[in-house]
Amino acid sequence: MPDGLTDLLPPERRARLAREYRYRFGVVAVSLIILLLLAAAALLSPTYLFLIGSAAAKETRLAGIQASLSSSDQVALSVRLEALSSDAVALTELAKAPSASAIVRTVLAVPRAGITISGFTYAPVSGTTPATLALSGTAATRDALRSYQLALQSAPFARAVDLPVSAYAKDADIGFTITILLAP
Repeated sequence: MPDGLTDLLPPERRARLAREYRYRFGVVAVSLIILLLLAAAALLSPTYLFLIGSAAAKETRLAGIQASLSSSDQVALSVRLEALSSDAVALTELAKAPSASAIVRTVLAVPRAGITISGFTYAPVSGTTPATLALSGTAATRDALRSYQLALQSAPFARAVDLPVSAYAKDADIGFTITILLAP
């Protein structure tokens, strides 16, 4: 007789025993899975409660921000926004305008024989009024003053040059003030 075990159970009893074994194994496996799920739920519940509280706090803050934006301060906010927009437009225009020192350098580059310049007055562009530059000084003769006026009129930066006729009253050492409307 061989040393192996001999199964003396009939085949239907063996099949029933195998079914019961599988059934018990399934019950134990399902029980372990349920136990693991319960443990995971117990461990995750503090995180869940924290997230619910955090979401509620953020919704409260969002409601407060929306209320502050839609309140009567919205009128003040729109007024301030318009003021800032107009300031931005003014700054943009100012950036496009030439600097006063550049304008003075170009005026000083115009030949001025017999002319002594003693002062400058610069008025930048304001609204529809063009920029102006007033030059004051002394001319040695009428001819020197007239040639300086003509040189300024022919300069590309000048739109118009205004010199009062009364400046030509004296023959020598003529005090004058020339107003130049600057080209844009």
